[in-house]
Amino acid sequence: MADLHPLVMEALSKAPLNIFARFLQDKVNSTGSTISDEEAEALAEHVIKKRSGTFRVKDDDEDRTINLSITADEVQSVLDEIDSFNRDKLPQIVVKTVRSSAQIILRSLDKDWPAQKTHDRARMDQFRENLEDRWGGAFDILRMMYTISIEIGGEVAKRWQRPTKTQGALRHVLTHLHARACQVTNEIICLMENGLADGAMARWRTLHEIRVVASLIAEHGNDLAIRYLAHEAIEAKRAMDRFMVCHAALGYAPLSKREIKDVERSYAAALQAYGDNFGSQYGWAALHLSMKKPRFDDLEAAAGQIAMRSYYHMASYNVHASTKGIAFRLGLLDDSGVTALAGASNAGFVDPAQNTSQALVEVTSLLLTRNGRFDELVEMEILIALRDRLPKALDRANRELERAHRRQLKAERTRSKP
Repeated sequence: MADLHPLVMEALSKAPLNIFARFLQDKVNSTGSTISDEEAEALAEHVIKKRSGTFRVKDDDEDRTINLSITADEVQSVLDEIDSFNRDKLPQIVVKTVRSSAQIILRSLDKDWPAQKTHDRARMDQFRENLEDRWGGAFDILRMMYTISIEIGGEVAKRWQRPTKTQGALRHVLTHLHARACQVTNEIICLMENGLADGAMARWRTLHEIRVVASLIAEHGNDLAIRYLAHEAIEAKRAMDRFMVCHAALGYAPLSKREIKDVERSYAAALQAYGDNFGSQYGWAALHLSMKKPRFDDLEAAAGQIAMRSYYHMASYNVHASTKGIAFRLGLLDDSGVTALAGASNAGFVDPAQNTSQALVEVTSLLLTRNGRFDELVEMEILIALRDRLPKALDRANRELERAHRRQLKAERTRSKP
């Protein structure tokens, strides 16, 4: 897009001169002579620079001398008009110019977009092809793991459809958390296939949370699963309270009195059934962890996942708008010289891929700890074998990338030498 700012600023800067030129043009016209707009502007510049003296214009009809004098009151009148223009008219002109310029440029963009889209798509297709050449072997391992996990989850979900009094809630929670884990894994693969390692790491953060919650519920059984499901009433009340504060600003109608009453009734019933501690963010785990208000890191510790805390914080850089989020990017090589990353990159896939494989295996294994079928146990062994194979494939691709990067830097330094 062309830089319009200098052109607009130049045009607006001439507004005071144009006002003064129009005043001089009217003054000349009052003598019976006429001058063009261009001549009036030149006369205005002459007066501003020299304040007095002779100014000549071409007149094919006759040679005339016109004496002009400007009083202090007239100068003040011109200054007042300029001030009024800057105060009242200029803002409107700027807004109108911005809108009209945007419409003109948008029409041009609409016309040119099909060609630009084709160009962008071809460029991205080439990038993905190159990415697959280097990382495809490692990505294939994770793709296989995803497919196997989907198959195991589907088989277990079918078998667990039969009602049971002692395990119903537990089965419901584990199968649904496993389905979410598979979906998030698919999202991570999609992000990595498109060169978005930091986004993949951010999605792993969600997968890690699913793993922690699923592990904890699997350990403590059906009673904790029941509490986990009942906690939806607490989350619904929190969501309602937030919505009622901001619905007007969002342009939405408030909830009806009946809707509010239903949410509040369910909330009160949950607290009455499970106690006041149940009302905290992770209150569903309060009793089993013997804590009033457990935090997520408490859940991590109880699930034996506290070692992943540093990775969890690293993944959070890509979720929140902290300074670390702009200072640290997985997709940037340390010595690349690039300070910001606004799109795809061919680096940074080791951590999200490896962490994803570990989390997916663990969540899937939770489905098979209770009377797993032989076929599913075999699939689980394959899943573990693939997980163990992945680090070497990732390391091989990463080393190839680093070697290629060093060769590129060396070539650039050679070219830059005089």
